[in-house]
Formats: sequence, C-alpha cells, structure tokens
Amino acid sequence: MDRLDGKVSIVTGAASGQGRVAAEVFAREGALLVLSDLDAEGLKETAQLVTRQAGGDPVLHVGDLTQEAANQELVDRAIERHGRLDVLYNAAGLVRFGSLHELSLEDWRFTIDHELTITFLGCKYALRAMLRAEAGSIINMSSLSGPYRGSQRHAAHAATKAAIVGLTRQIAVEYGPRGIRCNAIAPSLIEYAPGQRRIASQTASHPPEGIPLGRHCRPEDTAHCALYLASDEASFVTGQVVLVDGGSAIA
Repeated sequence: MDRLDGKVSIVTGAASGQGRVAAEVFAREGALLVLSDLDAEGLKETAQLVTRQAGGDPVLHVGDLTQEAANQELVDRAIERHGRLDVLYNAAGLVRFGSLHELSLEDWRFTIDHELTITFLGCKYALRAMLRAEAGSIINMSSLSGPYRGSQRHAAHAATKAAIVGLTRQIAVEYGPRGIRCNAIAPSLIEYAPGQRRIASQTASHPPEGIPLGRHCRPEDTAHCALYLASDEASFVTGQVVLVDGGSAIA
C-alpha cells in the first residue's frame, strides 16, 4: 500500500476498461487522482468506485483529448487542485481495424488521432507541468502488435503503436536530464470481464494458444505494470517498453 502516496496522477480513458482499473489500483496506493474521459457518465461511475474503495475526491475532466485545448485544460485542473503533476498514464485510445488495402483514409486518420496524437498531446502538456519540478513519470500505451509482431487487419493500429515506442524513447532521452521518466506498456490482446468496458465489448476471439502463461492479458495486468512504472520503485527505469503478454512474444 501507499506506493503512490500523495502523487498527483492523471489517468486518461478512465471511464472504463484499462483506465478505470488503473484508477482503482492507483487510488488504493494513495494517488491523488485526476481522471479524464469523453464519457461523462462512465467517469462519474469510476469516481464513485474509487471513492468507495479508497476515499478521496478525484478531479474529473470530460473532454476530447485528441484536441489541444482539452489537454491544456486537463493539466491545468491538476495544477489548480494540487499544485503539481507527478504521473501521467496515457491509457485512453480508440482504434478502427482493417487491412491496409481496404482501410479508408478516414479510418486511418481516426486511429492516428485516437492512439498517437492523443498520446503526443498528453505528453506535451504533462511535460510542461513536470519541467517546473524537474520530476515526473509518463506511461504510454503501446502494444505487442506493431513493434513486436504483425496481426491481421491491424495496419493503422500497428503503425501508431510502433510510433508510440519511438516517442516514448525520445522523451526518455530528451527529458531524463530534467528528472522526467517515460516508459511504455505493450500488452497482448486484452480480455475484459463483462461490464469492464463501456464503449464496446471485447472478448478474446481465439483461445490463448501460444501464450506460455495460458491466458490472455487482463486490464489488471496493465494497471499493476503502470503502478510500478509510476512509483519510486522504478526511479531508474526509463525509455523501456514493458511487454505484458504472458510470454507470447518469445514463444
């Protein structure tokens, strides 16, 4: 307990799925939460869960984080309430799948905006706040798909997730001398329990064959990885991409 005691932590995509589970985990570990999502109703539900489990009063922000103004507003909320920003967990993201020769330009741009641009903007405004204190931890969401292996109909998704690895490493090198760490998490296919995801249900489309640990990734797995990367236990860890895949990348 208390691994994030008093750390001001933004979690995006907090209305459901990985973001909601991370908010719950961070809250139990003492974080001062600032939660953002486009889904206002889901965000309120997350806040209620967090309050029941760990107490506290999370700051809520409803906005489209593919837009610059919303990111500025989000970081401003954290600074206004707590005076600083210690952690950013970029868990928000949306994707449209399709084979490259069939993918529309609209779907390509949608995925770039909702996976890569949203990460860029979150990092940009978090860095401005963290540079004031010369300290902070940024955690981005990559994927097994793209940087480590190809997957059917993942053209735009693979491109964005590979780019996020490059962005993460660039931030680590450029801002490490200013005390700011940046890492990424790369999960395999995530299997959600009923009710864990509000935007669209997702269940594994195939059995976990080829995964040494014998199951698919769960949102709790990525949340606990993010907890470690956000904590002082990872104070000498930066520029890394942590595979949360049950060993499937090496099988």
